[in-house]
Amino acid sequence: MNDEKTFAEVIIDSAVNELDRPFHYSVPPELRERVEVGSLVLVPFSGRLSLGYVVGFPARPDVTRTRDVARVIDEPPVFDFDGQRLCRWIAARYMCPLSQAFRLVLPPGRGRRVKQMAALRVLLEDAVAALEGRPQALSDVAETLAAAGGPLDARTIQRHLGTPTGPALASLEELGLVSRSFVLTEPRAAPKGRLMVRLLIPAGELVALELPRRQLDIASHLAARGGLQPQSDLLKETRTSASSLKSLAGKGVVAIENTEMLRRPRLTSGEAAPGAPTPNEHQAAAIETVVSAMEAGRPEVFLLEGVTGSGKTEVYLRCIARALEAGRGAIVLVPEISLTPQTLERFEQRFPGQVAVLHSRLAPGERFDQWRGIREGRYRVVVGARSALFAPVSKLGFIALDEEHESSYKSDTSPRYHAMEVAIVRARMAGAVVVLGSATPSFEAVEDARSGRCVHLSLPDRIDNRPMPAIELVDMRETGGAGEVPLVSQALLDALSRTVQNGDQAILFLNRRGFANYMQCHTCGEILGCDDCEVSLCYHIKGDMLMCHHCSRTAHVPPRCPSCCSGPLKTFGAGTQRVEHEVNRHLPGVSLIRMDADTTRTKDAHWELLGAFRRGEAQVLIGTQMIAKGLDIPGVTLVGVINADTALAVPDFRASERTYQLLTQVSGRAGRGLRPGRVIVQTYSPEHPAIAALTGDVGSFIDAELSVRRHALYPPYVELVNVLVTSTDLKAAARSAERMRKIFDGDLSGGGVTILGPAPAPLSRIRGVYRWHILLKCGELAPLREKIKLSVSRFYDYARTFPAGAEVRVSLDVDPSSLL
Repeated sequence: MNDEKTFAEVIIDSAVNELDRPFHYSVPPELRERVEVGSLVLVPFSGRLSLGYVVGFPARPDVTRTRDVARVIDEPPVFDFDGQRLCRWIAARYMCPLSQAFRLVLPPGRGRRVKQMAALRVLLEDAVAALEGRPQALSDVAETLAAAGGPLDARTIQRHLGTPTGPALASLEELGLVSRSFVLTEPRAAPKGRLMVRLLIPAGELVALELPRRQLDIASHLAARGGLQPQSDLLKETRTSASSLKSLAGKGVVAIENTEMLRRPRLTSGEAAPGAPTPNEHQAAAIETVVSAMEAGRPEVFLLEGVTGSGKTEVYLRCIARALEAGRGAIVLVPEISLTPQTLERFEQRFPGQVAVLHSRLAPGERFDQWRGIREGRYRVVVGARSALFAPVSKLGFIALDEEHESSYKSDTSPRYHAMEVAIVRARMAGAVVVLGSATPSFEAVEDARSGRCVHLSLPDRIDNRPMPAIELVDMRETGGAGEVPLVSQALLDALSRTVQNGDQAILFLNRRGFANYMQCHTCGEILGCDDCEVSLCYHIKGDMLMCHHCSRTAHVPPRCPSCCSGPLKTFGAGTQRVEHEVNRHLPGVSLIRMDADTTRTKDAHWELLGAFRRGEAQVLIGTQMIAKGLDIPGVTLVGVINADTALAVPDFRASERTYQLLTQVSGRAGRGLRPGRVIVQTYSPEHPAIAALTGDVGSFIDAELSVRRHALYPPYVELVNVLVTSTDLKAAARSAERMRKIFDGDLSGGGVTILGPAPAPLSRIRGVYRWHILLKCGELAPLREKIKLSVSRFYDYARTFPAGAEVRVSLDVDPSSLL
């Protein structure tokens, strides 16, 4: 046996920047065969047990005394060498702790944490006496533990008291007043077993056994099913009890085995698969260009720009087929869960049994089993939302980002990564190709194509040369006359009526849910707002309630104004519920479906609602942006945009770009079948460049927008970092933002950085947290990352002087998708 000591380099699973470095531990002899790079381990750290990730094995430790790794978590390694390289790139690029990047590659539902449990060892009176003259925080913790009457999680104590309790618990333990223990939580997902019944006797020998009639029926039924069947199905189909089955097992006729099974989410609607279409010349050229690079192992990036209905998905499918033939895997990302059903169905029909799906609407067990199936090589094609990019696909050959312009590809929690950037890096490591598909490419992708950083591929025509829908702008300033402006113009109502009469289908789009945007007192002008967020409450007619769409807070509609206690409350603005109400009022009896965040809360709601509309069970589909893209329903001949201006007033430099993209995408849902389509766009700003581009020169609109960004120093010509300073205390947030700015002024001077702010964020308070931001602009971020991280560390040194309860956080958002 080798007595030479083995040491492991471990990254502690912590978001604290000061701990973002390797720590060295000894590996006990009994664990040496189990500890690998990528292993998740338990290690003693700072007086407690912590989770950590093994990243290497140094020849000698960097400290004189090392402590032992306590335990290997019973998982295969969560990442390999390439996975670690990718996570290190993410941590560096987005300036986050490496442990947060490692969480991206953890198996779904298998996240663990170590709970610090504490219990009072003495009577409260004795504890109070022993703590006389000591800090009040110790007595507060002791009283909380006494009130609980048993062990409490340290996090629960901290939530109850509102201040960090770790130092207090350690002090109380040293005084012998409190006992602490550490418990590893159970994962949310675990392998699932299923009882299977296996026939052990050849079917021809069953009669000779002279079994009782009931048992013989069971055995014969099992033989007819191939000799293996789930116990629950066997008992149901034979209408028998488990006791008869146990008797058969006791006689050695059958064996009852607990077999591990993979849970499989719904992938198809059960409808017959259409035949694969023959690619047109533009599709064929794009396919061959991508495949040539893939087969040569060149990790190239392609921008596949194709009008809506031009067959971009067919290009993905053909390229994936070639990847599978070469023994390689593929990942296809979609921006919305609502796109997953229709996309999944096409992929599963083309590659039956080889497709896995990963998104947040799956149950934890389903996501875990899909991940296991990918890791084991059962599934070679992965379709899903942003996080599917980290699926453990071996020999990766192809990655596609469908609707690459969508902001949902940017994570809004740390690590705040952009899926497009990470996909390109992962593809380079694997020698794979990346295809960015869109009818309305992001301006960053447009500039990359123009500068040669990616290869531009074009699909200029719809399949079978079907015409693009005719687009008509309706100026809503001219529709109301002297009276109130209607929600739905007469032009749209007439077109909708004709569509319904002709037996066709229509989509009505409004990117706001609820019935009304806000309620206001007619007497004093008070707008009912959220107590925890600096936004108005949205009125929902179902349940007659008010809801905050940021924190989900709900409230009943008050009988009178809470401010002046008199005037009537009136609704203003409109959401999808009001559109539904108006359609029912003008076209009574029309069948309709509404799709928004309120109607799609349940797991399979997207499948059911879209399936019903595709089958023609409703003639009108009303919805938010989840219906604006990716849907291919041949019966839709009319699309109506209720208000094209909702995103134009957003204080963000991408507002015009996103308005144009969203309107173009929703317009593209019309006329995808044999009958031509029509689009009616209601707007109060028909002259705005983003809206005028729908019927004008798109190239000129893009050129003008890019020119503005070049002169104003915005992407794609500079890199941005949005520094968000937050606190539950308004004064602490404002004071901290000013201090952060002063630190940046000193640390980043002369580095070619433009610093804007601090200023309150447009959404200045969310969930009770006040938000200030500082915007950093620079030509190249890489040389400045360490300086920026050091500046934030210096700020936290200053923040330690704050009084208890004034906790301040600073977060860094590289390449922010939104400045709200």
